[in-house]
Amino acid sequence: MDKTKKILVLPATLLLGTALLFGGCTPAKKPIEPTQPAPTAPTNPTNPANPANPNNNQNQNYPREVADRVVDKANGVEGVRGSTAIIAGSNIYLGLDLNANLEKNRSAEVERRVLDQVKNAAPNYTVMVSSDVDTVTRIRNVAQGITQGRPISSFTNEIEDIGNRIQPKTK
Repeated sequence: MDKTKKILVLPATLLLGTALLFGGCTPAKKPIEPTQPAPTAPTNPTNPANPANPNNNQNQNYPREVADRVVDKANGVEGVRGSTAIIAGSNIYLGLDLNANLEKNRSAEVERRVLDQVKNAAPNYTVMVSSDVDTVTRIRNVAQGITQGRPISSFTNEIEDIGNRIQPKTK
């Protein structure tokens, strides 16, 4: 190599090496994690749709008092261990947690009695009742989301699916 090429290559190599060293090797910045978890609204364990603090800005128009009344009526029926209700428009979706010692053929009878009780307590609503474990879990998840302040409109697909699952048991 001739002398002029060596003079140009040496500074270019040093410049490139320095740029790679300082520019290409910086560690990735990690997001700062909060030191405390975000507070959540406390809930009533027997009814996730009924928070201890009802001041959710997202769901101010949600008919919580109707959901509470429906849950109280359902829980008063023999064979029901607990229940969860969600209200979407003029529909009430009610999930029942039945007693473990209840005979399988009696679950439909308990659902029918709950349906009658709830329909009397909320006559302006279409009531849908289910004790199917998967459907009850879906209802419970939606109720918890509403309690946490998520708008009911964010559950449109889930509520539609719940309605399709329990539609034959309406009154």
